[in-house]
Amino acid sequence: MEIFGISTLGAILDRSIEPRGDVLAHRRELSAELQENCQKLAILLKSIFPKPEKILSETDREISEKNIMSLMDDFKRVNDEFFEEKSSILVYLAGDLRFKDFSARCADFYRIILSLSRILNKSAADLAALRALVRGPDFPEIFYAWRVELESGLTKFNGEYVKVMSIKFSW
Repeated sequence: MEIFGISTLGAILDRSIEPRGDVLAHRRELSAELQENCQKLAILLKSIFPKPEKILSETDREISEKNIMSLMDDFKRVNDEFFEEKSSILVYLAGDLRFKDFSARCADFYRIILSLSRILNKSAADLAALRALVRGPDFPEIFYAWRVELESGLTKFNGEYVKVMSIKFSW
């Protein structure tokens, strides 16, 4: 399975935005695109880093190892220094106060994902270290705190998404 979500989200956050006439509809479309990508990415990441109570078979560990290697390759395609004010899409969304919190939660979620890169680089600097990590008994526990942070960030992000999608089309 090729993992492409992090670089895809990074590309969305880095792309330039050309405002359209119907600004509210445009902001909602961009919000929906960000939410869909973040949701898929969260599902994928949660499948790679299971909860500690899940018993992992040898096959599960091999799949996790391959997915983490793909994930680490994907991290190489994104800049791990993320500044919200440099993302035209987030600046554009935050330009409307009704989207400001959504924009901030999206940035927070992306930072949580980028923090995984630092954890992986520290825990699995090379293939041998990655194999030892994935095959070790503490594999799920090592990433548990990060996973909790991911789930919390996604919950906040989704809450703001619901708010922006319920904005009425009246001015």
